[in-house]
Amino acid sequence: MAGIEVEFLVSEGDGTVSPASAVTDANGLASTELTLGATPGTSVVKAVVDSLSGSFQAEGLAPGYGGGSGAWDDPYLIYTAGQLYVIGTEPNDRDKHFKLMADIDLSGSSYNRAVIAPDANTAFTGTFDGGGHSISHLTIKGSGNLGLFGQLDLGGVVAGVIVLDVDISGSDGLGGFVGGLIGVNRGDVTQCRVTGSVSGDFGVGMMAGSNGGYVTQSCTAGTVTGNAMVGGLAGMNGGTVAQSYSRTTVDGGSAWIGGLIGTNSGTVVQCYSTGSVSGVFWSGGLVGSSLIGSTIASFWDRQTSAWSMSAGGTGKTTSQMHAASTFLAAGWDFADETANGTDDLWWILEGQDYPRLWWEPHN
Repeated sequence: MAGIEVEFLVSEGDGTVSPASAVTDANGLASTELTLGATPGTSVVKAVVDSLSGSFQAEGLAPGYGGGSGAWDDPYLIYTAGQLYVIGTEPNDRDKHFKLMADIDLSGSSYNRAVIAPDANTAFTGTFDGGGHSISHLTIKGSGNLGLFGQLDLGGVVAGVIVLDVDISGSDGLGGFVGGLIGVNRGDVTQCRVTGSVSGDFGVGMMAGSNGGYVTQSCTAGTVTGNAMVGGLAGMNGGTVAQSYSRTTVDGGSAWIGGLIGTNSGTVVQCYSTGSVSGVFWSGGLVGSSLIGSTIASFWDRQTSAWSMSAGGTGKTTSQMHAASTFLAAGWDFADETANGTDDLWWILEGQDYPRLWWEPHN
C-alpha cells in the first residue's frame, strides 16, 4: 500500500539509520540506510508501522577509515583501534595502503587471531606505514599464524611500526608461527621494533615466527618461549635479516633455539643478539642451527647469552660488544665515520651500551 509512514530505528548494536522514517511508494516499499558503527558485532534495524513491526540485521564494522582512498599516494589513515580492526575484517583491503596517524593502546582488548590478515590463505600484500607511532598492549590467545599481522606476502611492506608490550601465545601443539609483529613473513619489514612476551610451540620469534622475506633495520626485546625453532627475532629464517638486533630472552624447550634466529636457511648480515638463551639440541648464542644458511659480520654476547657456541656469527664479551671498534672492523656503517659508508646506520654510547639503529632515540 502506498502512503504508509514507516519508522526505522536501531534496536540492537552500534549504528544509525537515515532517514528515521519514510513513506511507502506506489509499490508499497519504504527504505532507509544503515551506517554501521565502530564496534564489532551485529546491528538490528526495526521497521515499525503503527503497532506492527519487523526487523533486519547487518554484521560488520563501519567501512571507513580516518581518511584516504587506500591508494599508494593517498593511503587509508588509521587513528583508532576500531579503524585498525577494520583492516582485518575487510579482505578487499588487504592489498591497499595504510598509514598509522597516532599511537594506539589496545589495553582491555583480547583477540583469538591476528588483527590483520588473520586467515592463512589471505595474506596482506599492501603497505602499512607506522610513521614511528606505537601500537601497545596487543593481546592474542590463539592457535597459529599469530601477530599483529598473520601473514605478510610478497609485495607487502610494513615499515616504521613500534609494537610495545605484546602478550601473544599460541596453543600447545597448534601454536606454530607466532610472532609479535608477524606470524609468517614473505614481504618486507623495515625499521620496526617489538617488545613484550611471545610464546608458542614451533616457529616462535619476537618479530616473526617465520621469515621468508626481508627484515632490515629492526629490533626486539622481551621474552620468547617455545619448544622448537625459537629465536629472539625470528624462529625460522629462510630469507634475509640485515642490520637488526635482538635483546630478547629466549627460552627454548627442545631444539633449534638461538638468540637471534632459531634455524637459519637464509642470510643474516650485520646483526647481533644479547639475550640469554636456553635450549637443548642445535642451539646457540646467535643462531641455533644453520645447514645451508649464511651468517655474515654478526655477533652475540657470550656472557649475557651464557653460550660460547653458535651456528653462525662471532661471540664477544660484553665489553667488546660495547665498543664500536668490534663492529667497525666488520664493516658496520656508524655515525661519525665514513670508511664503512655514509648512511650512518648505527650509533653507540661507547663503553656503555650495545649499538643502536639510526632511527632510535639518542637517550
